[in-house]
Amino acid sequence: MIDFKVHEDRCIACGHCVADCPAGCIVMEKGALPVIPDEKKCIGCQHCLAVCPTGAISILGVDPDESMDLQYEMPTAHSLETLIKGRRSVRHYRKQSLEAATIKKLLEIAWHAPTGTNAQGVLFTATMTREATEALGKEIYARLGKMLPELDPQQDTLAHKYMRMAYGAYTEHGADVILRGAPHILIASAPGKIAVPMVDCVIALTHFELMAQTMGVGAVWDGMLTWCLAEFFPDLAERLGVPKAHKIGYCMVFGRPAVKYHRTVQRVPAKMNLVETF
Repeated sequence: MIDFKVHEDRCIACGHCVADCPAGCIVMEKGALPVIPDEKKCIGCQHCLAVCPTGAISILGVDPDESMDLQYEMPTAHSLETLIKGRRSVRHYRKQSLEAATIKKLLEIAWHAPTGTNAQGVLFTATMTREATEALGKEIYARLGKMLPELDPQQDTLAHKYMRMAYGAYTEHGADVILRGAPHILIASAPGKIAVPMVDCVIALTHFELMAQTMGVGAVWDGMLTWCLAEFFPDLAERLGVPKAHKIGYCMVFGRPAVKYHRTVQRVPAKMNLVETF
């Protein structure tokens, strides 16, 4: 049941919900309230609730009065540009763990990222303490120590070459280039059966990273950790709670930065392919 309800005293019969419904499942006859004749067509996107100017529509048990008012909450173009251009990949972290409330808040916000066919299938798996993250790191390096000597360097893939570099840095210099000394890891995974699981995960992590910057939390996209959990040691992902039926889209590490950036970088001009006719 999608529990589609219309508050008669608020509805002004503007038809915005009908026009904006992606599934085209809302109809409204002249002089009547909007209805959904076939609930199976509804994808649960809540566009009807969001587009209603008077807050007349409730769906999926959601109260429109508890939604955030967008009239005054949207960032300016300049502030959003500053956030996008000013974000940096953080590779130096403070040792302390983040507050559980901060992590949960970030994940709840990131979960609002769009997904293909509105599948909403992304699962966030995060370590909640520095101790848990460090234990995972020790296990990864111990396994690399057993795996790498059994491989022929002449047959190394790019991933294997990075693993040799990381293991050498760890054993020879005590440098952790896989987890970067961060107190937390974040895995985004999704069921393999949904339309675009990998893409959904990357979009969700992008939202996470941007929101993290606004809350004083740094992050870095961690390809080496992704290789370890998705390719080399998938049983570690299972131990962390990632379901077998899930595909790991990507991993991050995050925490309070131990470094502060003061200005944006200046990149080369953007690559653009601007098509005016076809």
